[in-house]
Amino acid sequence: MSHAHKKHRENAPKSLNFYVITISTSRYEKLLKKEPVVDESGDIIKQLLIENGHKIIGYSLVPDNKIKILKAFTEALSIDEVDVIISTGGTGYSPTDITVETIRKLFDREIEGFSDVFRLVSFNDPGVKAAAYLTKASAGVIDKKIVYLLPGSPDAVKLALKELILPEVGHLIYLVRS
Repeated sequence: MSHAHKKHRENAPKSLNFYVITISTSRYEKLLKKEPVVDESGDIIKQLLIENGHKIIGYSLVPDNKIKILKAFTEALSIDEVDVIISTGGTGYSPTDITVETIRKLFDREIEGFSDVFRLVSFNDPGVKAAAYLTKASAGVIDKKIVYLLPGSPDAVKLALKELILPEVGHLIYLVRS
């Protein structure tokens, strides 16, 4: 590792403020009906962030609806304390999977390597293999905040957080804001 990268990591914040957004029509409809809602992927994200010393500033559950997705992201982005937004859901190829197409247009810059490396790490999982290319998982920068768009699968969420996001997010925030 170069001297600059080592210095960046040393100077990077160790605790960040996160906003979590779950995109799921079925869970949203249960919420509206006042039925119990199990959000396994959203809960995994929150648990792993807290276990790693980060703070959860907010949480939203929205359906696969362009306007409601945009509203949730706009509200999260408008909170000054938020450093990173992680969403789960809507990154596949079913007709209702519109998260990436809705939010990518807002990116000031795309973090291009995230998608590539996420698919590679997923491909190396024997339970996933070729299905890895069926995700549009993505990441980008919006107004000096990092945004990750993750699949709805709990296993994919764990993989992304443990292998890619948690090891580098502080470093990335440092770079984006320096």
